[in-house]
Amino acid sequence: MNYETLTAKLLDLAEGRETPKSWWGWWNDHESEIEILLNRGEFLKLKPHRHGFSWVPVLGSQKGAVSILERKGVPFESSNLYQERYMEELDAYCKEQKRVQRERQKEFKTKHPEWFDRYPKFSNTLAKVLSSSDKLQAAATIEQIQNQEKMLGFTLPAKVREFFLLTAGISISSGVSIELSGLFDITIHGARYCVLGEFWKEADGDQLMLLPGEETIWYYAHEHDKVKRLCSDMTELLEKKLSRYLNQD
Repeated sequence: MNYETLTAKLLDLAEGRETPKSWWGWWNDHESEIEILLNRGEFLKLKPHRHGFSWVPVLGSQKGAVSILERKGVPFESSNLYQERYMEELDAYCKEQKRVQRERQKEFKTKHPEWFDRYPKFSNTLAKVLSSSDKLQAAATIEQIQNQEKMLGFTLPAKVREFFLLTAGISISSGVSIELSGLFDITIHGARYCVLGEFWKEADGDQLMLLPGEETIWYYAHEHDKVKRLCSDMTELLEKKLSRYLNQD
């Protein structure tokens, strides 16, 4: 490998005569030689990086090649081919993601029509973001709810009960967890609350809480040690607060 051979390859790259396969093949065969010929900065700019899209590594390396050729004063005509191929690949990926999203929503609605009847906005959002690592439990029974209330010494609000009669709990990796079996009581600033679950609105581990005799959902921001009113009831929590939060991910 010498500068003339390297320059010829840089011209192929800059002017759009490479493919992802040809560029990766050549790079893997000559990486150690290229590292000797170029300074560290040039080498790192030229080096292709693994990426989910096949044309991105070539596009990145093209920028490095252009920089080296310009510094050497070698004339060339830069090609837009790699950018165009990347945009085509990205467009195909986005279309596929939308198709998968529609299929997820359709499947979720088929399996859980009662969710869409009760919480349509939240259900549509949940159907889009639910992953294999997330958990959606079957409905709890009245007896299970009553046993949990008895153990806690806390009567759950009507709308929270309605939620647990739909599911005994949900756990979403992006920071939402509400489970009947996970309810516990806590005293903060002299007031006794029932912890409904976690909602990482401000920080990991922030909690959703209930006060006795209220439908109101409270929020404990533990980093600031503050309890704040979050919303009027369980329906508003799901349909507005959590739907908006999950849509941002």
